[in-house]
Amino acid sequence: MAAISVNGVDAAGFLQGQLTCNVLDLTESQASIAAFCNAKGRVISTLLVVKTPPGFLLILPLALRDSVYRKLRMYVLRAKVELTMDDRLKIFGITGCASNFNDRTLLQADFAVSTGPELLLKLPGNERFLWLVPEHEVASQVEKLTGHPGFTHGSPAEWRYQDIASGLPWFGPEQSEQHIPQMLNIDRLGGISFNKGCYTGQEIVARTHYLGKVKRALFVAACSGAGQPQPGAAVLDGDTQTVGSVLNAATWENSTRLLLVLQIVDGMPKNLILDGDNRAQLTLISVQ
Repeated sequence: MAAISVNGVDAAGFLQGQLTCNVLDLTESQASIAAFCNAKGRVISTLLVVKTPPGFLLILPLALRDSVYRKLRMYVLRAKVELTMDDRLKIFGITGCASNFNDRTLLQADFAVSTGPELLLKLPGNERFLWLVPEHEVASQVEKLTGHPGFTHGSPAEWRYQDIASGLPWFGPEQSEQHIPQMLNIDRLGGISFNKGCYTGQEIVARTHYLGKVKRALFVAACSGAGQPQPGAAVLDGDTQTVGSVLNAATWENSTRLLLVLQIVDGMPKNLILDGDNRAQLTLISVQ
């Protein structure tokens, strides 16, 4: 993960015109997931929007940070906005930590932000957080955390696995600008406002919502085959009919979880198979 800071007197209005969530509703204690779309309503990147005293932080996959930064800069024009790829902010994923930080209120709502000295952002799932630490505080803060009894180091593979299992629609460049936000369940995660006014891609997103024509949706699945499926791999119903694709996948302790974007317009597919040499069987874990 990586961060882009958006500061300046016009920061809120600028982001309001670019992101799917209602930026004006955010507070320093409540962030939101959102999508940044192109003019055709296709999601360039999903991201988390965090309100800070000087402006906002956008938390997004590192692999998409540079392209999102460049595209956002194209829309600044004369607005009084400063965009910065914030390498000084380090992002950690931690689990089961709320009691260590003395902030149990974080357990109450997804995307809540701690109001204490530590900046913690609650993710969907069981006590999962992003911990945002200024670079100059990393050594002392990490030493303090790792000194707690029972602390153990996790792995990036485990964290990605948990992200997917909780339905967080992160993806990389290969899936950028392929899906509208509703196909990634951004609306179900509270990341789309349908009454805030115009933003880039809004016409397509709103039309899809009001006409009820969402043809695809996001699902969590398990894979029985060996190896980790690649993003973009086709998903079949039976042996021939393509009904979707893999958005992302992760393997941890010999278990694979996938995010699948599947057709729902004709009902749910019955016999999901991953296209490829091993024709691995897929089993849905979450359904609409």
